[in-house]
Amino acid sequence: MLLKICGITREEDAQCAASAHADFIGAIIVPGSKRQVSPEQAARIFAAAPNAHSVLVVRDMELEALLNVINAIHPYAVQLHGTEPPEYASRITGTHVWKAFNLNTLEDLSLAASYPAKMVVADSGGGTGKPCDWSRAAQLAQMRPILLAGGLTPDNIQAAINAVHPVGIDLAGGVEATPGIKDHGKIKRVAALLNKASCGIL
Repeated sequence: MLLKICGITREEDAQCAASAHADFIGAIIVPGSKRQVSPEQAARIFAAAPNAHSVLVVRDMELEALLNVINAIHPYAVQLHGTEPPEYASRITGTHVWKAFNLNTLEDLSLAASYPAKMVVADSGGGTGKPCDWSRAAQLAQMRPILLAGGLTPDNIQAAINAVHPVGIDLAGGVEATPGIKDHGKIKRVAALLNKASCGIL
């Protein structure tokens, strides 16, 4: 069971996530996000946790600008959170492409199933703190590997895994003390829960 801790704004939080064996750490460079960091800050956050794969979260960014950031930071993946069409994703080079979907409609489900990305993230809109549609996420998980995001906390992870059967989970607000400031105790609790899930205990 993969674990991504997203919306990291501090190097010490990245180090905590890595020490808890998070597979991925995410930094958001989306203007207006309450967890926004600059590309330079993202680079420092990723450097603080070299044992975790770095994921740069963007939304409807001009392609040339995104490619410049990729060349400067060299993230493991960029996670697209906007209305980026498949053609846009296909032109991204130098990193893996992930795509987040809200799965509000059957059309969203169909697009998510065929989108040219290494990983798809089933979300509820990004930063809403609300669970996504678990029934549609479960349908998508039968079509391709997904990470489940949206409103996940240590208290509902077990139910989410049982309902959706994702390959991993993606948390931001569910492991925070305040927006952008991670609660290290919650991160460790989630990691312990996922270790049980991976062992077939949950």
